[in-house]
Amino acid sequence: MNLKECLIEAMAQLNEEHVIRYTEEMLAAGEDYPTIQSCLNTGITQVGNLFENGEYFIADLIVSGMIYRNALSVISPYSSSLKALPIGRVVIGVVEGDIHDIGKDIIVSLLRSERFEVIDLGIDVKPERFVYAVKTYLPDVLLMSGVIAPAQNAMARTMQALNADPQCSHVPVLVGGLCVNEHLKQSIGADGWAYDAFTTVDFCKKVIGAKHEHNK
Repeated sequence: MNLKECLIEAMAQLNEEHVIRYTEEMLAAGEDYPTIQSCLNTGITQVGNLFENGEYFIADLIVSGMIYRNALSVISPYSSSLKALPIGRVVIGVVEGDIHDIGKDIIVSLLRSERFEVIDLGIDVKPERFVYAVKTYLPDVLLMSGVIAPAQNAMARTMQALNADPQCSHVPVLVGGLCVNEHLKQSIGADGWAYDAFTTVDFCKKVIGAKHEHNK
């Protein structure tokens, strides 16, 4: 296998030692930041597939997120040359009562690699803070993340707060994480839901694409 295939396999197998080694070897061989991150993204997608098939568990997802972030820390000094203007702005946060941020951090990294400006509100974000962020930063998309079951209620309260403010009610909202599903999306009035990071990124791209078409 070549280095790209080795990195993808190491990421999928949750072998952190090999992930870091192959990342460093690819850098030394002259591979650029987007290429290396693409391999990491492919590997972590395989992790998600293994989870859906019952071969991996939540603990494995958490480990995969930690490995992913560690690998990104290796290549991040080499990404400073990517200075293209952002294609859109996203506000993201883990909702009130939830402190699970591995998935959120992966999404933040993916969005930034796709040239989105990301305002990361962190964890345990109250509804009024989401409202403040939307009014302050005027994002193209708002992303709410949650893992535990009580996060569903927090998402519902946040949607109510957003809809009650005329300055916020127009912003497309996607809810994501282990606690979300189609029923939740419909019941709280969100515009989309996602179980994985790549569906989230695709949603953001589609919103930006539709906005550009509308402005033509």
